[in-house]
Amino acid sequence: MSEVLVTRRRRIVRFTCHGVPAKPGVAGRLFGELGKRNVNIVHMFNTEHGKTEGDISFSVSEDSHDAAREAVEHVKDELGIRKVTEQHGLAILSFDLEEINYETVLGTMAVSLSALERENVDVKHIAASRSRVFVVLDDREADKAAYLLSRVLKEEPIIHPI
Repeated sequence: MSEVLVTRRRRIVRFTCHGVPAKPGVAGRLFGELGKRNVNIVHMFNTEHGKTEGDISFSVSEDSHDAAREAVEHVKDELGIRKVTEQHGLAILSFDLEEINYETVLGTMAVSLSALERENVDVKHIAASRSRVFVVLDDREADKAAYLLSRVLKEEPIIHPI
């Protein structure tokens, strides 16, 4: 059986903290402050890191934007974060692949990226777990991407907005 379920679609805002010192506890302090303000991280990843500094990117729901901004601003100087940028108008799609018949999640990701590329959908980030693929893209392209991925992965889309 080849079923793919688009289980989530969320509108998100991505924050990137640039020039974060590469010291133990810095990320913990940043995310601890977000937690104190009841901000749930929808998606996070490290970007490039050098020996002395790097960048940390994370996404929150649009509803949590103000609280996240306040949290980051509260600890920015204390932690030595050089600059913070925000990307608005993004969406994250989550695909449940439990019943997919592709051999590997990496193969599924490759098929997914190829399908989106053929239709000129710009993927900002893609990640996977054992049974899920997560795609971050411009919210204006989310419906098109959900449809394309559901078709290429063998099922019409079923979307449950959160």
